[in-house]
Amino acid sequence: MHLNVFTQCSPSPQFKGMWRVPGDRTATGYRSLEYWISRARQLEAACVDALFFADIHGVYDVYRGSWAPAVRHAVQIPSIDPALLLSAAAAATRHLGFAITYSTTYHSPYECARLFSSLDHLTGGRVGWNIVTSYLRSATANGLGEYLDHDERYERADEYVQVARALWEDSWDADAVVRDAERDIFTDPDRVRQIDHEGRWFTVRGPHQCEPSPQRTPVLYQAGSSPRGIEFAARHAEVVFLTLADPASGAEPVAALRAAAARHGRDPGMVKALQGGMVMIGRDRAEAKAKAEAYNTLWSSEGQLAKWCGWMDIDLAAFPDETPVDQIRSQASHSFLGFLRKLSPDRTWTVGDVKYLVSRPRRPRVDAPVTLFGTAEQVADRMEQWLTVADVDGFNLIPCPPSDGIDDICDLLVPELQRRGLFRTAYDPAETTLRERYFGAGVSTYRDPARAVTAREG
Repeated sequence: MHLNVFTQCSPSPQFKGMWRVPGDRTATGYRSLEYWISRARQLEAACVDALFFADIHGVYDVYRGSWAPAVRHAVQIPSIDPALLLSAAAAATRHLGFAITYSTTYHSPYECARLFSSLDHLTGGRVGWNIVTSYLRSATANGLGEYLDHDERYERADEYVQVARALWEDSWDADAVVRDAERDIFTDPDRVRQIDHEGRWFTVRGPHQCEPSPQRTPVLYQAGSSPRGIEFAARHAEVVFLTLADPASGAEPVAALRAAAARHGRDPGMVKALQGGMVMIGRDRAEAKAKAEAYNTLWSSEGQLAKWCGWMDIDLAAFPDETPVDQIRSQASHSFLGFLRKLSPDRTWTVGDVKYLVSRPRRPRVDAPVTLFGTAEQVADRMEQWLTVADVDGFNLIPCPPSDGIDDICDLLVPELQRRGLFRTAYDPAETTLRERYFGAGVSTYRDPARAVTAREG
């Protein structure tokens, strides 16, 4: 299977209130190079595929019409830019991949292409791009760009990726850099070209500012689960993060994703589906129970409401509890609303239901459909079920608590998966890039039958 570890460059990644876990190192370490270098080395020793950094632009200010709850409970604020730490972490490792979130809504594609080419060079071809269409209105209030409706954000993103890939794949021949000192020619200009893109959203002349990197195009990740998001993933993504309700019902959307990729002329085998979710592990059942009790005690109800209201672009505090959620128009993330429908297709979810779901801590259970909880053996049993029943390719693990949870993945879970023959015990030396880690040695460039552009050996 493939294993990514999910985190954020903030004090309390994903689970609000967990920065209060005694001795947690993420709460202060998130702003330290030494912390992230040590995490990267630890994950590499465990043979993990990639360290994945989620990120946002703006602040969560929908709940009660204020950013104060998010600030109070460290809901991705304070945070730092994860792109700036990748080079240092890559210099301290040889095999671990790195993926960062980068918005198609608030950055130009030319800037994006240069950033990821730079990172791909500096990591030796171990970088991936988590493509997001940012949804927080506060980013617009901070001057980052115009707020767009949900589907319009994806229309812009389609063109954005087209531009970025043209810069990566079409602008430079693999042998453009000749380094001919005798003739004083570093790069042959006849082997470099403009892309001359003119579209609805972007006009980009080119040429690309970077020579071809080991992967040219970074590994493309995507996590949207709305119908429009799935279509986007089927067209562009190589690794798709899903939040499926349970293994049995998850088999259908995994198959639908691969079928959609085939409709776009892609090989379904070139799209990896990873189930995302919390993992909490104890050395024995008593320790797992103690961790679950601590989780319940430290849970930040207001922090969770601030985050989820931001996701939905709905201030739950502004509506009567009996209001059906489907009747509230929202242009923010559709993923959560889709998750509710999958969780209970026949139920009409109300504002009160969501408030209860979000704000009340729920003790992790071994038999919970999404949470991977229990001893390493129990968690591995559940993961095997996901692989067999839902046909996922692996997992995007969200460790809880933030720092001790990474220790548990590396020290407890990975050895159990290795014992069962479900996970590598060493990196394959022939797989030198992150893309090769997912698709095998020799697959170093993005494969797109519609473009049929392949980098030549240079």
